[in-house]
Amino acid sequence: MNRPFIHGINFEERLRTKLESLGCRIYYDQTYDHLYKLDFIVNGFRDVARLPQHIGIQVTAKRDDVTKQREFLQTQKRSFVVPKAVYLEADPEADMEQGAATLVYAALLSLVFNRTYRNRRVIGLRLSRGFSFEFFDLEENVRRLQGFDADRRLTAQVGEEVLVGRIINFHREKGYGFIECDSRPNNVFFHIRNGVDESVVGRIEAVGEGLTGWQQLDIPVTFRERFTRRSREEKPAAFDIKLYVQDAAENTVIEEEPREQIEDFFS
Repeated sequence: MNRPFIHGINFEERLRTKLESLGCRIYYDQTYDHLYKLDFIVNGFRDVARLPQHIGIQVTAKRDDVTKQREFLQTQKRSFVVPKAVYLEADPEADMEQGAATLVYAALLSLVFNRTYRNRRVIGLRLSRGFSFEFFDLEENVRRLQGFDADRRLTAQVGEEVLVGRIINFHREKGYGFIECDSRPNNVFFHIRNGVDESVVGRIEAVGEGLTGWQQLDIPVTFRERFTRRSREEKPAAFDIKLYVQDAAENTVIEEEPREQIEDFFS
């Protein structure tokens, strides 16, 4: 199937056009991208008499681009051209013609009228190919990505051995969990945006759809270890995580967080 509006400026233009057809009033100025890192500004919705806050939007199809996110965050902190700014990170497979633009429209309405986000001046928004969206703390995400960059610079050893284990739990909002491996004395930490194969991500998302908090999982995987220095100690983190078998995973919501695992890793 021909998908002409996936990447780059075509992606941004198509999203803008679709949002206008859905009822958004949009202001567009080519110079704003250079000056303020904004592709366009939403200043109204159909049948909404007065928009409480205009929304500036930066659109990208790149996943976790720390340089782009940091520049956007710093620019918005310096400038006040809009009272609310959104860094929209869209899955490159998201199709504007098949509902992706409608999801963005719904997310923007939620951003304006949901009290949870009303006081957030700069926020991240992720659009997935599975017809869902989520808001995220852009500043916290930049710190996390910069931390991973620092970890890579401080890496003492990258294990070449391919290990077999199973993902036993995962926190959907925080994005991390633990892998149990018979050849390791402790469960191994992993983050879903750090070297996790799409098949594993899909399995986790499918199992945890509609749930929040910690989930108990049973997903067999293979992985390697990267040892990073934290608090003067070298601690392992899993990466290159791939699905090992096709058995269906089961999940339940855990009432309390596995604090001992988390405190041991971050201490």
